[in-house]
Amino acid sequence: MKTSALAIATALLGSTPTMPPAPDIVGMRPVVSAAAPIVAAPAGNLISRDELGAAMKSAGLVAVGEKHDSPDHHLVQAEMLALLAERVPAAAVGFEMVSYEDQLKLDDFASGKTSETDFAAWWRKTWGFDYAIYKPIFDEARRRKLPLYALNAPMDLVRAVGKRGIAGLSPAERARLPAVIEESSDPRYREFVLQSVSSHSVQAQFILQRLGIDPMSAAASDPEAIKRRIQAMAVWNETMGEQAARRVAAGRTLFLVAGQGHVLYTAGVPESAR
Repeated sequence: MKTSALAIATALLGSTPTMPPAPDIVGMRPVVSAAAPIVAAPAGNLISRDELGAAMKSAGLVAVGEKHDSPDHHLVQAEMLALLAERVPAAAVGFEMVSYEDQLKLDDFASGKTSETDFAAWWRKTWGFDYAIYKPIFDEARRRKLPLYALNAPMDLVRAVGKRGIAGLSPAERARLPAVIEESSDPRYREFVLQSVSSHSVQAQFILQRLGIDPMSAAASDPEAIKRRIQAMAVWNETMGEQAARRVAAGRTLFLVAGQGHVLYTAGVPESAR
């Protein structure tokens, strides 16, 4: 199948989750004016909100990248979700932050079976960033009764790949991942991934922490270790891409909430979904 994709990258992959817990679940409001011009990449020309909305309407997957700890980015995501949902009744929201094995957590929250307070506590414990800064996205989705989908691979499997490689997985572990896992074909994205798992940058430290690897002791010069980390990134992208493609094939236009490191150059998850 073919899945057209529109990627909107708002920032570099998020930094280490060091924000203190929010004392209350506070609401924020999107601040993008309907009259505000929008920069269109790669040409860099200005387009209108309606022009962006039309581009979204023709896409099967709309990927809006974020810096995970930026409240402003999540406000923009909420505004872009509203822009899509105004035009596409079959819109849905997919999250990098939730493993597909935890789909029931999103279902129970969407239906009201789980309270916002309980969901916020689970979100913080599982994802590491406060629910409060993601609340505008959930508020918009719940207000419009949009389906919420968990897309990511189970973190225990991603960490196992980071430490043992795909070949080191047991048959039971391997069966929980897509049948085919390939690295991106985009040379720019491949270079980004390499730098993200072998440097001392903020995004590299965040990724290594998510893989359960101490960034201070990780041997950046170990070719085999780097290869396993690149495979782990591919597992993230391929799993989210497969889950996203399933929803698109079922007639949904999926709005992807994910770190920019998963949507750069329209590679990562969009490439996997295609």
